[in-house]
Amino acid sequence: MTCIIDGGVNMNKMYGILLIGCGHMGEEHIKNIYFRENVNVVGVVDLDINKAKNFARKYNAKSYDTDYKPYLKSKDVDIVIIATYPSTHLNILKECIKENKHVLCEKPIAADFNEGEEFVRLVKSSKSKVLVGHILRHNKSYNTIKSMIEKGAIGKPLVMRMVQNHHTKDWPRYKKLIEETSPIIDCGVHYIDIMRWITGEEVSTISGICQRTEFDLPPDKYNYGMINMTFSQGSVGFYEAGWGNTIKAQNLKEFIGPKGRIVLTHKRDRVDNKEEGDLIEYYRYPEEKYEIININCERKPMGLQFDNLINMIEKDEEANPSILDVEKAFQLSFKADEAIRENKLIRL
Repeated sequence: MTCIIDGGVNMNKMYGILLIGCGHMGEEHIKNIYFRENVNVVGVVDLDINKAKNFARKYNAKSYDTDYKPYLKSKDVDIVIIATYPSTHLNILKECIKENKHVLCEKPIAADFNEGEEFVRLVKSSKSKVLVGHILRHNKSYNTIKSMIEKGAIGKPLVMRMVQNHHTKDWPRYKKLIEETSPIIDCGVHYIDIMRWITGEEVSTISGICQRTEFDLPPDKYNYGMINMTFSQGSVGFYEAGWGNTIKAQNLKEFIGPKGRIVLTHKRDRVDNKEEGDLIEYYRYPEEKYEIININCERKPMGLQFDNLINMIEKDEEANPSILDVEKAFQLSFKADEAIRENKLIRL
């Protein structure tokens, strides 16, 4: 029999998929894989039965429901995609591991620090393969930037400027997420991980500020935050995240060193030449030369991330990122939130 190979994955093996959570991220996951020859969408689950029903129709799921637990008893389900709110992740993971299911779970791994640590312990001790969705690790543009910096493109030390602000056109959705966690934790795990990954350095100090521009939030919650970090080999970086009705949407990713700078502009944010994909602007110094690099890249390459999980199952490939890196980013995001709330500098 001839094997059909797609990205190194054996397409002869059929995987039964259960999607839990039919919201924005659930759709990002399922729309990238439902049509594959090695994927059978056994079921989609959401507390809103109409959402589940619509997903089942749209993505050719065999069934839909509001309860995921009966599916875990089925031998037809091999992989569970957890795309629910962070506070539910640990309990769902426990049930999946109990039934020997493999898992692709959205970040952050929990809304509570202790639950996050328990999540990590379960993954480390489980025979099930568990991949946490740090999708930027699979993004071609970030991988290109990492390679450039490793080859000395901008020299050392680094200044890293990260901004991810959202002008919320659906405030109730963002408000519900903020009630679980903060923008600094929810998206900060991505960019703390990126800065550690690209530099190969550990965080030495962390501090930050926050503000409320929306006053229908619980009193202990904020919708804007900024964290500042110093790193073990001299790099520094900041991450800014704000979600609100009056906050301007911004997306800045910049890496600066004594020999140059690299700026990433996503395809959707380009003023022109969007068809060329992501834009990497590279300025070399002292040559004072500019170089334009176009990257044909999906911003959220869910298919590549899914391939990583399949290769973990079939080839015992390492998770990308490892659960140790996931844990580190999670811990640091909570340290950042602590520094912000208590207005202090934390030394690590």
